[in-house]
Amino acid sequence: MSASSPPMGSNVPSGSPLGDPTALEQYFRAHFDDLAQEAKAHLADAASSAPRVVEGAFRHAWEERQHFHTPQELDAFLHEEVRHGAAREKSRRAGLHRHDGAATRAHAPAVPKLDVDQSWSHVAHALHLVPDSGTAVQESAAHLRHDAAGHVADLAKPRAWKAPLAIGVGAAIVIAGGIWYLQRLGDEGAIQKALAAPDARTHIAAPRQLAIVSLDDGTKVLLTPESKLVVPKNYGELLRAVKLEGAATFTVAAAEARPFEVRAGNAKVVATGTVLTVRAFPTESVVVVHVKQGSVSVQAGDSIRQVAENHAMLVARSGAMREPTPTEVQEATSWDDHTLTISNRQLRETLPQLKRWYGLDIKVPDLTLLDRPVTMQASLESPQEALNAIEKSANVKFGYEGQSMVFRDAAVKKAAKKK
Repeated sequence: MSASSPPMGSNVPSGSPLGDPTALEQYFRAHFDDLAQEAKAHLADAASSAPRVVEGAFRHAWEERQHFHTPQELDAFLHEEVRHGAAREKSRRAGLHRHDGAATRAHAPAVPKLDVDQSWSHVAHALHLVPDSGTAVQESAAHLRHDAAGHVADLAKPRAWKAPLAIGVGAAIVIAGGIWYLQRLGDEGAIQKALAAPDARTHIAAPRQLAIVSLDDGTKVLLTPESKLVVPKNYGELLRAVKLEGAATFTVAAAEARPFEVRAGNAKVVATGTVLTVRAFPTESVVVVHVKQGSVSVQAGDSIRQVAENHAMLVARSGAMREPTPTEVQEATSWDDHTLTISNRQLRETLPQLKRWYGLDIKVPDLTLLDRPVTMQASLESPQEALNAIEKSANVKFGYEGQSMVFRDAAVKKAAKKK
């Protein structure tokens, strides 16, 4: 799932479609019907839960509102949240149905259809955007409990004890069998197989766009442009591992069952309830892991290093590990602060970053210029600032040849002007 977004920050960006509660309500009312229909399509027999799925998507969007610069970014996020919210709802209802049994399933009371006013009331009170009245709170709570109520009522009915007991025993066998299988196969083999499976989901951030990926356990991933995140189909309680090619910031949800793992290049990063940034582009020779909150372990081959909060680890292609320099950390993480940092890189290494972050596909007709070193910092929101910084650092001049953008040798141009 992907939705473009600016880097994470503490403030809502100017021009955000969710700049205030009024904007949230307007956006909610304008998009409620379409998203509810989309949720119904995903929910199938559980379509009556569509309004609640949409409400949950908007609650999450409000919590993540600092990421959205444009309506398009918010729209992509909401569609992805609706899809995953519907999947969670179907799973929840399936679990309740298994307890109820097929005979009683048909008698579960229908959920009344909610209109946009009712749904907005639920969202507004859940986010404390309006003063809570006793009636509103009771209505919202009743709405959240409603689906479960019918199932609980059915559970209270007399029934034969053998069927539920058999179901319970069967479920225990399946769970135990799953755990045994993972242990027998080995965590490493199971994870590699799951990440390489054809049914694994791949999320890709396009050039010039960041992407928010919300995993089913509550973990949030902010992908940089041209980055790819692979999530196994069976991601969840028994398997919490993803594969990264590119750079991303992970806000990891704490879980009792298993720690969260990132496979990046030749490194394995294990974290629990942590915020960290990982950079591991396939074209680069190192993996950099920076821990913002909490702590992680980084493994390369048989070596394991612990990385504390506000510290980092660099893993070379050979598997050697060391603490990166402040400059290396800045190159790997400054995008999170809306800044592109390049330190003593050749122009040939800089050009792909211009395309990645600004969408600038610049040619260099004089191939000798590609060896020139570039050191620069520029706002990710200003392509002109980036061009100016490269011109100054590499002594080149930006221009056009026909429709193509090019860098030319600034010294040659100055000499031509003197003549």
